[in-house]
Amino acid sequence: MKTKNFSLVTTLLLSSLNLNVSASEDLGLVTVESSTINVKTDKKTEVSNVDIIDEETIKTVGPKNLVDILKTVPGMTSVERAGEMMQIRFRGVGQQQYMGENPGVAIIVDGVPVMAKSGGLRINMADIKSIKIVKGSASYLYGDGALAGALIITTKKPKGKNESMVSAEIGSYGYQEYTAGTIQGTENFAINLNASKRSSDGYWREAELWTQSFNGKFSYYVDDTSDITLGVDLTEKFDQGGSRSVVGGVTEAETNPKGEPNSGYTKDSAIDLNKYFLTYSKDFGNKNLMVTAYNYQDLYDDTSNPQDLDNDPTTQNVYVKHSNTDLNQKGIKSEFTIDSDNIASLIGLEFGKRDYENKSQTLADYSAWNYYTKSNDNYYEGETSHTNSKEDIQALYGELKYNITSKLTTTINARYNIQKKEYITQKYGYDGTTWSNSTESVSHTYRNTAYRAGATYSLSSNNTLFTSVSTGFQNPEVRDLVINPSLKEQTSINYEIGARGREAISDNNFNYEVSIFQLDNKDIIGPVDGSYAFSEFKDNIGDSRSRGLELSLNSNQAKILSFNLAYTYLDVTYTKHNPFLVNLGSRGADYYVDIVGKTLPRVSKHTVDLFVNYKATDKLKFIAEVYAKSSYYADESNLVKMDGYTLLNLQARYNTKFFGNNLECFVKVDNALDKQYYRAVFLNSDKRGAADGGTDDIINGEDASITVDPGRVFYAGVNYRF
Repeated sequence: MKTKNFSLVTTLLLSSLNLNVSASEDLGLVTVESSTINVKTDKKTEVSNVDIIDEETIKTVGPKNLVDILKTVPGMTSVERAGEMMQIRFRGVGQQQYMGENPGVAIIVDGVPVMAKSGGLRINMADIKSIKIVKGSASYLYGDGALAGALIITTKKPKGKNESMVSAEIGSYGYQEYTAGTIQGTENFAINLNASKRSSDGYWREAELWTQSFNGKFSYYVDDTSDITLGVDLTEKFDQGGSRSVVGGVTEAETNPKGEPNSGYTKDSAIDLNKYFLTYSKDFGNKNLMVTAYNYQDLYDDTSNPQDLDNDPTTQNVYVKHSNTDLNQKGIKSEFTIDSDNIASLIGLEFGKRDYENKSQTLADYSAWNYYTKSNDNYYEGETSHTNSKEDIQALYGELKYNITSKLTTTINARYNIQKKEYITQKYGYDGTTWSNSTESVSHTYRNTAYRAGATYSLSSNNTLFTSVSTGFQNPEVRDLVINPSLKEQTSINYEIGARGREAISDNNFNYEVSIFQLDNKDIIGPVDGSYAFSEFKDNIGDSRSRGLELSLNSNQAKILSFNLAYTYLDVTYTKHNPFLVNLGSRGADYYVDIVGKTLPRVSKHTVDLFVNYKATDKLKFIAEVYAKSSYYADESNLVKMDGYTLLNLQARYNTKFFGNNLECFVKVDNALDKQYYRAVFLNSDKRGAADGGTDDIINGEDASITVDPGRVFYAGVNYRF
């Protein structure tokens, strides 16, 4: 560990324990941010741009996945595909990625850092109590991968009341969802149980989905100041093959938007998600201790890699790979916080283990073109591959918040992170003559530090200025070090200044938060020849810079007419990059281009989300949402530009009493104007080139891989609480 890094962490942690600081004036209660299961934020002294989505907002939006609800906050640049596959990104970081790489956003569920397979996250939306979004480099609290921020999800916890509920929802393309839950409690314990089932035939060909889930939390109140909570979540999912939604080019997107059978890479994915955690919380007045132990399991079983074995395009392709992927995460986190009149502190410890194991088997003999050798490679039935990625994480982190005056508050965070990674691969293969085994392993230990420093200044009782600088880091996958031992960590640094507050105009209150930022993403880890080449050789290929403005504005939701506005201006360009390889046809001629100064793909400069709520009566409410994105590029070279789009979503909600209990009915129309737009566009080569039987050697919209949105869809449902 470097001396200056050790000194920074030591000074912070020693200072956080020295709480007997005298004050000449009463500066008000100061609280610190926590990353564990109890998410609390004092926005008046929060030095970074933070958004919190509460349970009521989630119910109003009625999201089918996380992307639906994250659209309501500025700075989100996520990509949504078919089914439940999404890649959550902030401020344009990682937009050049499309093969499931780490998205640069740390995901925290009930205080636990979650590693998500292929950049996606699958969670029961009905079980979410709140979502906290921290934008900007955030490894100071959340560790590896928080290059662009963190997404902190808190699920529902037993409350001090007895209540049960049932709900049912139906919609377009065979969508059905049924949920039942109950919260029961006494003086000594509380329990929260939920069960749900969701299914859909899907808009795209062979896009059947279903999910069934049971989750529960049991809380035992040890005394008036402490409790123990046990959480269990058991979920089973099936995805027939949402990747079949991908079509080739803008013409096919118009004529065949649902996609052709067998066009998807993966088929019949069975997914088991098992989550267990145990949390102990102790309140010492202005001090709080929380310890969380967890064990998360993500188990996947699927077939993949379709091949035309009989050279007959009229017959179905054969899927030649079967895979089992097991992702196990377990560990313990402990945080101790102290809040007082002029100073607050946090000390956190984290110990975690991750085990990512994949077993695959070849199901049939086949040949496939190898771009690098310019020849066919042969694969044989019975060949197997077994890879195992292991991680051990140890971290010490803290926060110190101090009121210098009644108006000025400073915050400093630091984290010291030790992450040992190990990669083991075993193969059983055939060279056409002999079967043989091979084993390869490599390990590496990373030591990282991250920090945040910032301040807030109260202009008045309702308005605050804030500013901060923070850093993030993301360590390479050890398997990439096998090919390139010199690969180093990717880092980010975020500068931000903004204002938040509340203003009264006439008889209405308006809450606002606005910030301008610059996020520098350094030493991006990626294919050395550019993503067009699908190179297995990874390197630190360059840097990018995100600059922008984020604005959120909302009015008093209790009024007859209210609104919630989120606006983002975002400019993300490459400030440094290795020569970028453009592939004209998978077997055609390649050339290098300079992409320094180019815009990162799939980033719109302007994004707007506007919710308008109208309370027609005490029981009836109408909601309209307008979501708009400006044009964007589909590729790093900025050769193909896609049009922006504007969507209109409408819904009506009616609340009444039924047998003395609350009954809510709703109808919802998404994309009410039936606007055809593209959910996701990726471009990696000249797919229509002459070498592939096409007629050109140029890259244009006909070479893009596109997922077309289903268009106008309807939903209706009821929710009964008793």
